[in-house]
Amino acid sequence: MEQFRNRTLQKGRMNSGWRYQYVAKESAMQSSRFISVSDIGAAEADFNARIRQSEPGKDPLNIYVSIKNRSNTLGGQDWPKAIKALEDVAKSDKNREGPYLCVFGIAMQGGLRNIKNEQKTKRPYSVNTEVWLSNFFWHFFTNYDYDDVMKIVLEALIETTKPDELHLVVPNAVLDAFGDECKQHNLVDEQGRFNDAHILIDLFCGKNKP
Repeated sequence: MEQFRNRTLQKGRMNSGWRYQYVAKESAMQSSRFISVSDIGAAEADFNARIRQSEPGKDPLNIYVSIKNRSNTLGGQDWPKAIKALEDVAKSDKNREGPYLCVFGIAMQGGLRNIKNEQKTKRPYSVNTEVWLSNFFWHFFTNYDYDDVMKIVLEALIETTKPDELHLVVPNAVLDAFGDECKQHNLVDEQGRFNDAHILIDLFCGKNKP
């Protein structure tokens, strides 16, 4: 059961990780709200966006973005290292002109913005680094709401995705537990069949409560 969990979780994260990086960057490029949007090509960061500040005469703000599926993709002990690594990318960018902001964009977790703090002192690891949860992140970079982005992605997946070739025997305990969860979240019809992928959007976006 543990092998099944680890392999399916890894596959899902790999598939969705690059997908949301592409959607966020390409949408930002098409939104016309940024001066420029470009790939960074580093393990620590996915793309950079430059945006004008509201106060006249100020240099544009450089936003360095690293996209994660969920905030728990990084463990508590990993956040300080990840924050420092992302800021190092910003600080060492020879093409940067003006101030910078580092952003961890969370693709699939509702909420707005926060800053990671040290547990003991409650001080921020960095005042230049923020975590943007899905409701804020997607609207900022795409001009679409979180659930709208998820619906667009789902429609694309339904049209293009081929049958999964993950050759694993699913343990009965997993099937039973999964079935119970689906019933609890109203994801199956009266015959116990899951036949509408769109209702997953309300669940993922926090609109469908058990």
